Amino acid sequence: MILEIYKSWIIVLVLHELTHIFFVVLFRGKIDKVIIGNFIFLHIKKVAISPIVINCSVSFEEDKNWGIVKQALILLMPAIVNLTMGILLGYNFIFIKIFSIFIRINSLLPIPYLQTDGFLMFEELQKIYKRRKKSQQ
Repeated sequence: MILEIYKSWIIVLVLHELTHIFFVVLFRGKIDKVIIGNFIFLHIKKVAISPIVINCSVSFEEDKNWGIVKQALILLMPAIVNLTMGILLGYNFIFIKIFSIFIRINSLLPIPYLQTDGFLMFEELQKIYKRRKKSQQ
């Protein structure tokens, strides 16, 4: 049972990060680093993989031509994928359902310390608001 819980956690986290990567590559962005895990890392080019996976992250360089829609897709689409998984999967995959919904909620919350997707999107909206305010003055 513990192995099933751990496996479900890894599936949900990796799928979440793969969705970020998919949209960055789709919009011709550049991936800086992919981290899967938290502890001892095996570095393969720009990918760091740990045998103990608690957290995953992707860092990327955003294109100057990306508008708010592309940034929103990159930052928020993984939460939609998690929600879809949480709703559509059957109860045979109960841990994946639970973790998908948990990760969705967690990633949308604007928590500065954790640098969640919701917080990063909030920062992007602040930048746009500040630029518009400067241009009006």
